[in-house]
Amino acid sequence: MGNLRLIKTDYTYADLSTSLSPAVEKSMEERKSSSTLVVNFFSADSITTGVLEDPEKSLHMDFCKEKGIVVRRRLNAGGAIFANQGSVMNCLYLDLSQPWVPFKTIREAFPFFLGRMAEVASELFGIDARYRPVNDIEVGGRKLVATSARLENGILTLRSVINVVPVDRSLMSGAIIARPEKFQDKVQKDGGARFTCFQDEAGRLIERDEIYALATGTMKRAFGDDLEIVEGALTGLEQQYLEDYLERFGSEEWFYANSERARFAGADPAARRVEAYHKAPAGLMGLALLALDGKVHDIILLADFHPSPYSVMGTFEGALRGQPLNLDTSMERVAEVYNAPGVEIPGAELSDFATLLDKGLRQL
Repeated sequence: MGNLRLIKTDYTYADLSTSLSPAVEKSMEERKSSSTLVVNFFSADSITTGVLEDPEKSLHMDFCKEKGIVVRRRLNAGGAIFANQGSVMNCLYLDLSQPWVPFKTIREAFPFFLGRMAEVASELFGIDARYRPVNDIEVGGRKLVATSARLENGILTLRSVINVVPVDRSLMSGAIIARPEKFQDKVQKDGGARFTCFQDEAGRLIERDEIYALATGTMKRAFGDDLEIVEGALTGLEQQYLEDYLERFGSEEWFYANSERARFAGADPAARRVEAYHKAPAGLMGLALLALDGKVHDIILLADFHPSPYSVMGTFEGALRGQPLNLDTSMERVAEVYNAPGVEIPGAELSDFATLLDKGLRQL
């Protein structure tokens, strides 16, 4: 018989994502905590930006401040993510060595777990919820639940954003900068049109107890009726990790670390600045470049996708600094980094870097 700790919390999505979830993961990877389910209702509207973004180029910061939207910069990559007050994230942390866990990989976990969540949701709310590969639950082609996964040191994390209430699209669009390059290849410009929520699908308000029932019912459906679910709280160690993460990721120093205001602070004032963007299949890539005396004085490369390792963007920047303002020369340096062992950037080819650099250099 399995045992699962249930923790009920009310953090913003931003603080859950950057602080609470990593705290539990760290403790579990150290084998100091047991398998856990966190059910978190978002206490306020919030946004996270990716570690390779400049928040001031991703978000309308004055609007976020005016509307009380909590903003954080994540440790992982990707684009800006908005989560509204009243919706939920379920975070399931599983020790895969436990015999009651029937899957051992992310590939197995998505269909097994989300298929059963869709069944329970359909039964509880009278809707036609269905698992859609790879990692979503939909109703009529509209996304109801989106799930991400992480597998490190035998600990699998499944984080499911459950859209309980409608997203305020005017709030989201007012907060997030939508660059035209990002949507140039999309027929549907309004990403919110692809989403739905439990309230709209059920045609009524959804109570907290119903979401808790969805969470625990899914656990029983996935792991068996004899699974023992015991409500608890963070351990002292997890609380300490949480406080450390909240301090780190809540600081302005971290939030603006990849921004022009921080990275160009000591630049020569005589340098000329240009900015450019290009949409690669992987996502939006951008640059801010300072030119001085015919050379790259400094450069910031931005990405809302997932290069591996994340540090490779800094390696590209280092290879370009001090180089002549010439596309061919610049691309020679970029190609050396791009083709280095261990570098993977799915969906971003050398031609994408060439297009981006060309857009920037043509402005000089």
